[in-house]
Amino acid sequence: MAQGDEFAPGDALRNVEILYVDDESHRRDAMRRMLMSLGARRVQVAESGAEGLKVVLGTTCGLVIVEQKMKPMDGIAFVRELRSAVNYPRALVPALILSDPASTDIIRAALGAGANHFLVKPISPAKLYERIGWAIADARPFVVRDGHYVIRPAKKAEPVNVDAAK
Repeated sequence: MAQGDEFAPGDALRNVEILYVDDESHRRDAMRRMLMSLGARRVQVAESGAEGLKVVLGTTCGLVIVEQKMKPMDGIAFVRELRSAVNYPRALVPALILSDPASTDIIRAALGAGANHFLVKPISPAKLYERIGWAIADARPFVVRDGHYVIRPAKKAEPVNVDAAK
């Protein structure tokens, strides 16, 4: 999108029910408004990781967006708990973690915990819409590792034997 172009969301979110988990009320309110303006069918909010887990495990939810920097349960711990095998089938709900600029170690830990995607702030409606689309369309299979669902890592390509190809 070129600078100055306006973003106009499509209707990809019209049937999506989203849960946003954040311990700061002003961010919850702002994100709820942004998600509704993007066309989400319904947006629920939770003020803590524990509350968010109760909501996602007890209601219909097509996507969870969680803030990384929360206390006492941060976004990575939230996703790890959500992905517990005992929470099946709700354990497989797509999850997107948001954070202020984060190190590659944090992003790696988030993806290792089972997050579908990670989005670094500041965010624009267009970027959020794009990442939501990626998360809900993510068809990578899950595997259970240490009692938790994680996205199966891609298989490494086999080295090509040049001599055998001749």
